[in-house]
Amino acid sequence: MPTLIRKMERNSVQWEPEERAGARLRSGSHWGDSNLIFDSLTFRILRYRALAIVAAVLLILCAVGPVVMAVPTTGDSSDSHSDALADAVPRQTDPGGNLAFDILAHRLPDLVEVHLAAFFPFDASVTLFDGVSDPSSSSADFFRLDLILDGLANPGGSVDPLGYAPFVYGDNPVYGFVEIDMDEEPDTGGELEAPQYRYLANAARFGGMIGEEEIQDRVAIDASAFDDNFLTAPQIERSGEEFHLAMLGGEFSPSDIIEIEGDGDFIFGAGETWQMTALFFHRAHGFAPFSFVKGGPHPGEYEPESTLQFAHDIDANQTVISLVFPLTQDGAAMISGAAVEDLNLDPTDQASVEEALFDAVLSADFLSKFPSGDPEEAILVGWANRDAVSYLAPSDWDVTVLLGSAYTESSPSGVYYLWSDVHPDIVRGDVDGDEEFDPDDEDLIAGYIATKDALDGIIDGTVVIAEFGSNFSLFDVNQDGVVSTFDIVASQSDGDDDDDNDIDLADVAALQRCFGVDSMEFNICIGVDIDINGVVELVDADKLGRMMTGPK
Repeated sequence: MPTLIRKMERNSVQWEPEERAGARLRSGSHWGDSNLIFDSLTFRILRYRALAIVAAVLLILCAVGPVVMAVPTTGDSSDSHSDALADAVPRQTDPGGNLAFDILAHRLPDLVEVHLAAFFPFDASVTLFDGVSDPSSSSADFFRLDLILDGLANPGGSVDPLGYAPFVYGDNPVYGFVEIDMDEEPDTGGELEAPQYRYLANAARFGGMIGEEEIQDRVAIDASAFDDNFLTAPQIERSGEEFHLAMLGGEFSPSDIIEIEGDGDFIFGAGETWQMTALFFHRAHGFAPFSFVKGGPHPGEYEPESTLQFAHDIDANQTVISLVFPLTQDGAAMISGAAVEDLNLDPTDQASVEEALFDAVLSADFLSKFPSGDPEEAILVGWANRDAVSYLAPSDWDVTVLLGSAYTESSPSGVYYLWSDVHPDIVRGDVDGDEEFDPDDEDLIAGYIATKDALDGIIDGTVVIAEFGSNFSLFDVNQDGVVSTFDIVASQSDGDDDDDNDIDLADVAALQRCFGVDSMEFNICIGVDIDINGVVELVDADKLGRMMTGPK
């Protein structure tokens, strides 16, 4: 893994204050350069062409029929957790919000389902990914994690500014973290050095508060949470994760890729299946300062080699990202075909979840007798006097997911991702975390505007977010860098324009009527501005077609 990328996960990127350059141009209310004037005939021609494209897109999507889920061949699907289809939206993280991105050329990762279960490979020494899952098993030697994404998605290339190549393996790269809480205890486990890249730090960018009351007070509602201080609220460091899957870009090279199905060009295409072996699966870095783990690139870090599979299903048009990893030392031995090794706390030989948790217990026992004096040890000490084997049932684990894409240009100031989806889902506009948008949320957003309105020296019913991109606000529902009454209205942008509890041809007709309209100016079109960027456009047409549930 390139040095900068490794540092990015271990050390907080320092964001320098930067003026947000220029005014945000809304494509629905301006036609390019202010000196360019369209006559009425030209305007009508362009509009009719655009509507023809919309109609063609929707006809194709409607002809496909109901969405077919590409469930992996892992047996019982009761281990699955659904995520809303077509809810991917761009969420910027770069200082100033000025880096270029193109969501038409580079599809945003859109998670539709998560599978997590005990897994039984047919022959682990041949391949880890052929086998059967059993969500109810508590005696398996492996677990399997599957992320099912809508459309074609591919492994991401390097996002190191010194060698920026995010699209080297395809146009639709996937980055992000899957955090696994194995003891269902939010006070044990977490990330100390770069928590701003995780779920708790970014969930509020998606226009609402998480629904889990137990950890709501740990969610970052703006960038002031990123203060590198474990003791201050919100404690975004304390996610409760014991392990995470990290897809950062740059973890592997072409020599690490095995094309199970492919044409050999190292561009991930439709119907292809790739497997890559690298350091994808890490134990919580918050344990490292107090750990007895030896071996590996960093003292105390449990980062064994693991294999990640990307497989695209043409019929369902979905990509499944899969990880299969040993729960036990017996499982680790099955991969190599060698004798089972003792729990030697070395991730560079036979590695397993059991061994990593055994070290967590051992380290916590030591801290309980000989405290370090560091407040951060609180992340680990709860593991004292436990039996690691009691936490090897994937059916008892909790999972959070944060996924995103890449900008089309790099920044010399650091590594920045374009986040697009989270799991568990956020209810848009639900700023109080009760899992619904209601008048209480409207009052909270309005109250925020009233309190903050004068801070920029102008009382105009809007709050401009300083350093937007790296900074954000829970109350900026559509993350455009401005909190206004539009954020209240934007909470209703769900594609169901007529509020009949399904998305059907009537909603398609509404989108056609509203195409090209500035939904901020004409609130009657807000229901079909699905990506809530202020204009009804082709992206909304694509999303609406994939969301259709009613008569077609």
